[in-house]
Amino acid sequence: MNGKTEKKNGNRQKIKAVIFDCDGVLFDSKDANTRFYNSILAHFGKPPLKDNQVEYVHMHSLADSIRYLFQGENLEEVLDYCRKLDFKDFNKYLKVQEGLVDFLKYLKPAYRTAIATNRTVSMALVLKEFALEAYFDLVVTAADVKKPKPHPETIEKILDHFAIKPEEAIFIGDSEVDRELAENTGVVFISYKNPLLEGDYRVESFEEVKKLLEHEIN
Repeated sequence: MNGKTEKKNGNRQKIKAVIFDCDGVLFDSKDANTRFYNSILAHFGKPPLKDNQVEYVHMHSLADSIRYLFQGENLEEVLDYCRKLDFKDFNKYLKVQEGLVDFLKYLKPAYRTAIATNRTVSMALVLKEFALEAYFDLVVTAADVKKPKPHPETIEKILDHFAIKPEEAIFIGDSEVDRELAENTGVVFISYKNPLLEGDYRVESFEEVKKLLEHEIN
């Protein structure tokens, strides 16, 4: 866990909202995402994801990922096929991050909670399947904005909904896209389980985030 950066020092506002990325933060989802996109590639006679492709689809929306994987091809045909897939077939490969539920219970009712994700329709299905719906006051997906992460629109919608300033929110993410989103909006960024990712703070567990809220950020 690192200290405050120059960017966040000064007259700090009391944190009022905790915003989560989904993949890599709420869930260990690389296996599920890899299987999902590999099934699409196999259907169209393409080889499995390479390591750099795995990293890309882990961070980006479905539409952006398909454009990335099927450059110069009939994207509408691929997207139409994706819309017919049953996401539940891949949810069994998701793993809820250790300590997540306890941390969400800790946050209520003192903090507002939200999700900022590049998932689309699968987000609601996942929350329902893992009984996490009640823990979040707001969910903003790539389907709810004109421009997905790292464009600031996703978090701006959350800040507007809660009527709070950027410095009154923390965003927990695990990717460069998340870091860019936080930088583009001015929220406090917590780098989660990614020691190579810069952040105002770096943590390896939700227990560390809890300690930050209790002793350092607020």
